[in-house]
Amino acid sequence: MKQLVIVLGVALTLGVQAVALAQARPDFSGTWKFNQAKSSPNIAGNSPDLPFPSQIVVKQTPTELSVAGSSVRQQSSSAVFKLDGSKVTVQAPQGISETGEAKFEGTTVVITSRRSFPSPAGDIVADFKEIWSLSGNVLTIVKTRTQEGESTSEKAVFDKM
Repeated sequence: MKQLVIVLGVALTLGVQAVALAQARPDFSGTWKFNQAKSSPNIAGNSPDLPFPSQIVVKQTPTELSVAGSSVRQQSSSAVFKLDGSKVTVQAPQGISETGEAKFEGTTVVITSRRSFPSPAGDIVADFKEIWSLSGNVLTIVKTRTQEGESTSEKAVFDKM
């Protein structure tokens, strides 16, 4: 009986590992264009609740995710994230410092970042979490900003060009 339990335990462990390996990481590489019709209504226009770029260019390797975002009324941003979750510096506008990290969680990429800048009232700090998912040629990003204990989340949908 004891041997049967051990054999079943080993078989279960091997089966779980096989499923984990079979669940391939999606490739987010490509040029992605913002689709306003499929996205949250409060992220476009002159004063979005949470801004998103109108175009994202992504290059992915097994160990890195390079992201460059651009928009007509926003300064471009870019970062090369290590997919092991290590902290990296994100290109940000002058006077703003930003760091971030990225990692796969199942078939999604989770990018967290912290942005800070000085103000007359003291340093302002905002934390961001983006969850990226793919469905065919559609990239969905759910972004949450937390600042001074309050959180706001919005969804942006991008079509592959």
